[in-house]
Parts: sequence; C-alpha cells; structure tokens
Amino acid sequence: MKKRQLALSLGAIVGGTFLYQASAEASASTVQVKAGDTLWSLSTKYHTTVEALKSVNKLSSNTIHIGQTLSIPSASTSQPSNKEEQPSAPATGSTYKVQSGDTLWKVATRFNMSVEELKRLNALSSNIIYINQTLKVNGSNSASTPTTSKPAETPSKDANGTYKVQRGDSLSKIASTFHISVSELKQINGLTSNTIYVNQQLKVSKSSQTTTPTTKPSTSTPSTSNGTLNVSQMISDAKRYIGVPYKWGGTTPSGFDCSGFIYYVTKQQISTTRYTTAGYWSVSTPVSNPQPGDLVFFNTYSSGPTHMGIYLGNRQFIHAGSSTGVTIASLDNSYWSKRYLGAKRFSK
Repeated sequence: MKKRQLALSLGAIVGGTFLYQASAEASASTVQVKAGDTLWSLSTKYHTTVEALKSVNKLSSNTIHIGQTLSIPSASTSQPSNKEEQPSAPATGSTYKVQSGDTLWKVATRFNMSVEELKRLNALSSNIIYINQTLKVNGSNSASTPTTSKPAETPSKDANGTYKVQRGDSLSKIASTFHISVSELKQINGLTSNTIYVNQQLKVSKSSQTTTPTTKPSTSTPSTSNGTLNVSQMISDAKRYIGVPYKWGGTTPSGFDCSGFIYYVTKQQISTTRYTTAGYWSVSTPVSNPQPGDLVFFNTYSSGPTHMGIYLGNRQFIHAGSSTGVTIASLDNSYWSKRYLGAKRFSK
C-alpha cells in the first residue's frame, strides 16, 4: 500500500513539473510589441518569417502596434535559423534568393534595377518580401562591374554643371571623372552617405553649388504650389525613394523615418530645419482642402501628431511607414482614416 502511495506521489510531482515546463514554454512563445518593432524585425529575431507570423496571429496586413501581444510560431512552422546562412549570390543568372536583412530596395540596388522594375517583374503588389523567397532579377550583380556601365565612364555635365547618375556609377567614380574629391562631391550635394541612385541629378562643379538653388524655384510651379517649394519636383523626388526601408531617426536614402523623409525631400529645394512630426505640425499652416505637396498628419501611438506624409492628390499620400518603408497609401484606408488629424502647408 505504501509503495502504491509513493508511486502516485512521484507521478503527481513529475506531472506537475511537466505542466510547469509546458506553461513556461507557452509563455515564451509570445512577445509584446515595442517601439520600433516590425513584423520583419521580429521574424528575424525569432528565426521565423513574416508570413508565418501573420498566419499564426491571423493578421491581414503588416501593421502592428505598441503593446500588441503576438504569438511566435514554433520551429516546425517557421524557417530554421540556419536557412539564413545561404550564399548571397543568386541561384541563376536571372533569379535571387532573399536573405535575412534584404528589402526590395537593397535587392534592386544590388542588381542595378529600380524598385518598380523589380516589383513589376515579380508581380508584387506591395514592398513585402520574405527570407528564401526567389525573385526574378534582370540586372547584373553589383559585386561585379556590368559591361553596360561602360558608357558612364565618359559622362558629360549639362550647362548647369550637373550630372545624371547612370547604372554602375559610384561617388568615387563620378568624383574621379569630374576631377573633384568624394568629400567635395558630397558637400556640394548635401549628401550624408555614399548612396546614390540611377537618374539622380548631382552637382559636379563648385560653381553649380551657388547657381543651381536659384534656378530651381524659377521653374514653372503648378497652381498647387505650397509656397517656396516646387510641388512637381517635390513629389517626383519623394517617389524616387519608394522602397527605401524604415529607420528610426533616419534622414538619408539608406533609411528614413516619417519626418526624416519629409526633411530629406524638402531640403533638395530649400535650406530647412530637421523637424520632428510635431515640429512640422507646429510650423505649418492648416489647410481645409489638401493639395498635392501639402503635409498630412496622423495620430498613431500617442496624443498629438506622431506620423506624417506628403499628399499626392486623389486621396493618396506618400510616407515612410515603420512596417513598409517608403510607400504610397490611401487616406481612405481603414487604418489611416481613423487616425487622420488633418493637412497643413509647409513653406519654410
């Protein structure tokens, strides 16, 4: 009888230990969203994929919010961490397997393509990609110099002393061609990094530094002008960076946050201050009917304006979203319509 009681007691202890361990494991399979988190950053941290996170949490979009509790997929439903160690070279001359840390912008840049070309070639409707996804690419790997870049070796500047960036160009290559240093080239163009883009206009002579800013505002400004900014150029400049990833505090094409994106776009035309979203809200003039080039503001996670973008017309705006990077969205979207605060006109 005593042996039977002892066996039952040991069974209860072992069973209780098992239940405790199972409970601990269950609690470890959830995470609370913090400031700066995105589905992609969480998927990387927990060795899973964005699609697996969305599936297990029944998410219909890539939007998450601070304080939200997310379930982390088990190893059987997510990609093993050693999958991320695959070679970065494409499987064939026309495809590429997405690696940890990749974005559409990074892949497009690597293969000398635009984000729009990459999306069109792969029939993508958004800027979201996932680890081990195979993408079609029609450019050549930037690790080796493509033969198509040869014409760029003998470029010419226009009458205003500017040069349009070609495929295969780099700051050092352009600086060498026009007999200036890389630091001078970055200084006269207000660049804070070595990143440049195909079709980007660069000043390549010191004299153009003083003449170009005065000629830009003199171009024909549409009736939707917001003061000192040329709206057409502002919108064109903004769209050029679609696909650039989100980076908290970012103010360069290597990564933008929402206000940093506005700062970078506007400073291409005027000398301006680096404001926060709340700062832009306070120095801008309210408008009841937004026009292209006006700024639109949203309340996303605390009281007052916490997110912003540039209005494009037709209820569309371009912005740097924390989970999307630079992209175009609609004011009629259920998420943004509930958080819309209003529009203002910035002209400083």
